[in-house]
Amino acid sequence: MGLKDSPENAFEQTGRVSCLRRWYAGPQGQHVLEALVREIATHCVLHFGDALLEVSPVSLVSKDRFGSVWTVRVGSEAAELRAEDHRLPLPAESFSCVILAHACRDPEQAERVIAEAARVLAPEGRLFLLESGVCPPARGAKRGAPFPVGLQRGLHRRWVQQAGLSVRRQPALSLLSSRLPPGWYRALARVDRLGAPWLPVLGTCVLTVAQRRDALPLSPSRRWRSLRMPVRAPAGSQWA
Repeated sequence: MGLKDSPENAFEQTGRVSCLRRWYAGPQGQHVLEALVREIATHCVLHFGDALLEVSPVSLVSKDRFGSVWTVRVGSEAAELRAEDHRLPLPAESFSCVILAHACRDPEQAERVIAEAARVLAPEGRLFLLESGVCPPARGAKRGAPFPVGLQRGLHRRWVQQAGLSVRRQPALSLLSSRLPPGWYRALARVDRLGAPWLPVLGTCVLTVAQRRDALPLSPSRRWRSLRMPVRAPAGSQWA
């Protein structure tokens, strides 16, 4: 089902998209993008023929960063696929990496969005769930929370685990308020980089890195037993 079939549930909301676009064009947004790319490069090694899916109201990761990796975008202004974020017309287990950014603006819909991302994630694939409190909540979202839904780490972990994924790490990508003047971002950039790992509760953006684990790991006893059994090369082999 495309966006034209359900305009009331359209992924793009003009005000939110404009807010995110302005923020990512500024120094703090650029800092968050650089941190996001580093996290992807560290925790999701992509090879030739792998596929990456980005579900976001704005384009975040440029295609040239991943070379020969097949990249599909959903929801952004440069999207190849126009679809709702919780109904992806894509085959299951088809993407090695899924970036889900600012797609859980409505807590009641977030579980369906993450479950759909987990469905298209390949075994051992990685999900990068990026949320923030940069923009105001969507119309109709419940208010009165102690801090924005985009910064509630426990809620993000619960959503991811309910989708059958395991959380690997959950860092803050920025500590500075999104309402500071641009000059403050540049002046405090070093403090922001040093402080984010140690004071994550103050983060402007929260990244949840999750993994789909389908194969059960070997138990310690089986692992050591397999290491004690030497494997002999067949007769005539160059490795004998």
